Amino acid sequence: MGKSLLFGLFLMSGTLCYGQSNEEFNLFSEVQQPSESGSLVIAQDFEIEDIVNIHLDVNKRNTGVDGFRVQLFLGSNYNAKKESQEVKTEFLSLMPDESIYVMYEAPFWRVQAGDFRSKNEALVMYNKLKKDFPSCYPVPVKNVDYNKFK
Repeated sequence: MGKSLLFGLFLMSGTLCYGQSNEEFNLFSEVQQPSESGSLVIAQDFEIEDIVNIHLDVNKRNTGVDGFRVQLFLGSNYNAKKESQEVKTEFLSLMPDESIYVMYEAPFWRVQAGDFRSKNEALVMYNKLKKDFPSCYPVPVKNVDYNKFK
């Protein structure tokens, strides 16, 4: 248990360091550099380093966090594009300062509002909107802009 916890902390510290630098960073070379407090030698299969580097690259490309939005419209009929724009306009007249997203993913047009870290936060907006948009509901989304939470 102690070794896996140590390795997990090791990976997390490497992920944080990697995200802060624009130049090429090799986690394993970096931690094996001698320092005033001693040195560290890592004996492992070479494929482990490849897997960790893949994980670091995926995290580097990920620009957001998992979160929630309130879905106001989902349609695939002939007029769905027009209807999605009408929903967007109506929403902005009610809440002009909130984020709104119109997305097309064949064959569906979707309109989603807000950027929330938790479902409970999305439910606050949902409760405000359910009168004007009776078919709205909270939905989980990937890559919500994490700058909105700071």
